[in-house]
Amino acid sequence: ICSRCGEELKGTGGVRAMQCACAFSATALVLTLLANVYPVLSFDVAGNSQENLIFTGVEGLWAQGYRGIASLVFFSAIAAPALYLSTVFFVSACCCLGWRLRSAIPMLRLAETLESWNLIPVFAVACVVSVVKLDTLGQVTWEAGAFWMALLAVFTLLTIQFFNKRHAMVVLQKP
Repeated sequence: ICSRCGEELKGTGGVRAMQCACAFSATALVLTLLANVYPVLSFDVAGNSQENLIFTGVEGLWAQGYRGIASLVFFSAIAAPALYLSTVFFVSACCCLGWRLRSAIPMLRLAETLESWNLIPVFAVACVVSVVKLDTLGQVTWEAGAFWMALLAVFTLLTIQFFNKRHAMVVLQKP
C-alpha cells in the first residue's frame, strides 16, 4: 500500500492470503494460551526463587496500587492480542469459507482498532531487555513460557502481515 496515496501497489494473494491469515491467527490463539499458562522466567535472589507468568506483572502492579498501569499492561499484553487474533481468525475464516455473517464487518472494524494495541512483539523484546537488567541482581532462568511467547510474537507478526483488511471488506460486502 502506497503511504502517500493509499493505493495498493502489490496484491497479497487474495483468498490465499486470507487462508494464511486464518492459519496464522489460529496458531497464534493456541500460542496465546500456552504463553499465558507457562512461566516465562524464574528469578532467584539470595535463595528466594519465583516463577513469573505474563499475568504476574499485572498482579504485582495491581498489588502495589498501580491499578491504571496494571489495567493497561493487562489490556495490551493479554486481552487486546487475544481479541485481535480472535477477530482476525473469525473474519478470515468467514472470507475463506464464503460465510456472509452480519457480525463479520463489525468484527473486521474491531480487528483494525485492536491491531495497534496488540503489543505482544514489543512485550517479547521488553522481556529480553529486562532479563539483561535482572541478571545483575540475581539468577534469571528462561522457562517454557518464553519459548511460547517468542513463537507467539512471530505468529502475531505473520498474522498482521498476511491479514488484508481491504480484501476482507470486499469479500464480506459481496452479495
